[in-house]
Amino acid sequence: MRISGVIELVYDGDCGLCVASVGWLGRRDKNARINAYPSTSCTWGDIDSSLFLTTVVARSDQGVATASTAVATALSVLPGIWGSLGRFTLRANKVKALKAFHDWSYYLVAKHRIAISSVLVRCRLLDASCAVPAKK
Repeated sequence: MRISGVIELVYDGDCGLCVASVGWLGRRDKNARINAYPSTSCTWGDIDSSLFLTTVVARSDQGVATASTAVATALSVLPGIWGSLGRFTLRANKVKALKAFHDWSYYLVAKHRIAISSVLVRCRLLDASCAVPAKK
């Protein structure tokens, strides 16, 4: 599956791991194919915005994707090995059992993203300023 246009990616802007992941994508997106927006500042009229509270969402010329498929969609437009991995995962997600496993893995990480962020800060792999959710 090839995505020909730009991808809009909505992520949890209060999550250090999510912010770091989007930064990682941005540094590798040599062709500026990913436009990323924090969930607190994004509204799409055609999609229920409550979806943004529970998962990463990607919109492309292939439609709207969530969870592992959204991550694979974003990876698929990157050059090199990361793009190949994303395209492979998109194809693999057509098999129901593989998609279920990938989504389970995605939600496991998402459930523990704050704890993961804290560990990454302690290991100096993540900037401490974005590891703790902002107070509302």
